[in-house]
Amino acid sequence: MDDRLALIADVADSRQIGEFPERRDRLLTELSRRHRANGWTRFDYAVTAWDEFQGLIDQPAMLPCVVWDFWCAFRPWSLRLAFGFGPVEPVVGADEGLPLNQAVTGEAFYLARAALEALDSPRHGMSRVRLRVGAPDDPRSMTCNAVLRLADALVQDITDRQWQIIERYEETGKQTEVAAILDVVESTVSRSLASARYWELKASLAELRELLSRPMDNNVAPSGEELD
Repeated sequence: MDDRLALIADVADSRQIGEFPERRDRLLTELSRRHRANGWTRFDYAVTAWDEFQGLIDQPAMLPCVVWDFWCAFRPWSLRLAFGFGPVEPVVGADEGLPLNQAVTGEAFYLARAALEALDSPRHGMSRVRLRVGAPDDPRSMTCNAVLRLADALVQDITDRQWQIIERYEETGKQTEVAAILDVVESTVSRSLASARYWELKASLAELRELLSRPMDNNVAPSGEELD
């Protein structure tokens, strides 16, 4: 059975966010629409608690794209993302049309839940870590965590102004147009993208996607030890 990518996510300090349920639902509706259109998922994201929701990605190699989309959509909130690679199966007796969390189960969701619980007990010095990937094969989880932990650390330092420029650039693809929209000189756009480490982030995520699209070697060198 082919692996899928389960997501369990939550938003820190959500009780302090005004109109949180309505804003959360709007974001998840738009992400569900876009990710369905991209062919990444067949299910809408399902809210499972006040601050928690789940998803299922049919193409695990799209993990970096999904992560980036959530980072962009949910900022400036502190979003924790836990993923699990693995098989899934329909819930016995589930009717068609049920939400994801009532329709599908399996190892991918168990691994995602374990990954989220691991975020609750970070190792010394890693309290800012907001993302973890679980997988039955160590090379895949270790590779994802090695890249995405560092990427998340960079993302947490992006300012609101830098995010504004990033969003406009991703909409237009041209720094000159971003400068015109925001009424700044083009060099300001260029400096902001560079200061946000935008190019390094996007390159790292693209290369991780390429790596995940290839077969992974399950043999890990004895010295390779993943940090929790």
